[in-house]
Amino acid sequence: MVSKIIVPGRDPPGGRRVEDQKIVETLDLLKKVWTIFLIGLYLACFMNEKVFPGFRTEPLAGEEFFWKIQRVLFFALMTVGFLIDIAQTRVDRGMAFAFLFLSLVLGGLANYIGAMQFRAVSTFAELFSGG
Repeated sequence: MVSKIIVPGRDPPGGRRVEDQKIVETLDLLKKVWTIFLIGLYLACFMNEKVFPGFRTEPLAGEEFFWKIQRVLFFALMTVGFLIDIAQTRVDRGMAFAFLFLSLVLGGLANYIGAMQFRAVSTFAELFSGG
């Protein structure tokens, strides 16, 4: 039997508000983890473009390391997005598959976004360095 914590004067009978608060806190933590995975994926794509510029279908020597990291981070992003959607259905069913869709789109475009970010940063660095 699971006992629920009931705070007098705050919770309705059954401790529903405490349970909702835990779900919201879990959802907040999962969103932070999702953001960290997305930033890590973009950083891996950025570094891949820095070290091995250009797009190709077969990796160069040493580039396979970055591709493996990108795959792991992408599937971690998709998994956390799925977990967020499971928790989100408990709070609001209307936003049920938003993070899974965002994970698919933003993770799928990560290579292009990381490459464009590197090119923008290197262009600005050239402009401001006087070269």
